[in-house]
Amino acid sequence: MKKFFVFLLGMLTPFLMVAQTVDDIGKIVIGVKVLPSATKETIKNKELLQNKLKNLVASAGFSSYGNNTFILTPSVSLYDVKVAEGGMKDIYVATGEIFLTVQERDNGTVFSSVSFPIKGSGLSQDAALKNGVQKITYGDMKPFFDESKTKILEYYNTQQDALFANADRLVKNKDFDAAIACLMTIPTELTDLYKKAYAKACDIYMLRDSFLLEQERLEIKRQNDEILVKARSMMAAHDAVGALRTLWGYQISNTEQDNEYKSLLKTAEARITMEEKAAMEQAEREYKDNIKFRNRLLDLESKRIEYSQMNRHEMEQTMKAIAFDWVTRNL
Repeated sequence: MKKFFVFLLGMLTPFLMVAQTVDDIGKIVIGVKVLPSATKETIKNKELLQNKLKNLVASAGFSSYGNNTFILTPSVSLYDVKVAEGGMKDIYVATGEIFLTVQERDNGTVFSSVSFPIKGSGLSQDAALKNGVQKITYGDMKPFFDESKTKILEYYNTQQDALFANADRLVKNKDFDAAIACLMTIPTELTDLYKKAYAKACDIYMLRDSFLLEQERLEIKRQNDEILVKARSMMAAHDAVGALRTLWGYQISNTEQDNEYKSLLKTAEARITMEEKAAMEQAEREYKDNIKFRNRLLDLESKRIEYSQMNRHEMEQTMKAIAFDWVTRNL
């Protein structure tokens, strides 16, 4: 289990999971994997087994996408094949066993295991074996899944300090989306722990929002500096029209930059003719209608207002969406 603890500290690496939808965030993730050491019957029927078991895993309320922390491994053994006359074609009857294990992916720690007898018929040995596998139902596997869920939830519960410490480390590294994903992928069945994780994720979201807003402001300042330098150069070259066109890209930022912008704008406008000014005003309106680059900062500010007005459900969906986006971006 020690290896898994180390793995958990690095959870949500690019290979942790691939959630199919936002709703998969917060579910226990159990992937289906045929191990290289599996029997030849298992490897031969790999695709069938994976599809069948993924459907059963989903029926149990788990998510089963990607290369995950927990895996369900099947192993099929064929014990006997009989051939019975069936009219124009012989009928094959295959009997055997399927052994299933839920284990930790990296160190093989077993959380639950079970075996089922299988018996199927078909026009070939392969078809008979596949028919037997297809007969396995969710009802057959429910006790197995219930035991797996209980043990996995117990494990998450015992590792909560490590989970929160990992989230803090990610925040310290400014990896806010990963920190939110780390917390929001805690199974929702752990109600108290999930609530605690959700509350912390909300705090991290506010830090993330403030950080992004500050980054946006710094980027606007950088762009404005470039525009002002270029406009000054054009004014020095007696190109007032060029300076005005350059200043169209300036974004009002409520900083000292605005004073220089207004001064350059006033000086440039004073150096052009009335005809040039009218043409410039029309061109500027068209330019701004097409670019609309000044909305970015306003968008971030509006998100801060929206956040304060969100109810719990809306905020929870926002947190899950961030987690989902981070996971899918880091496959």
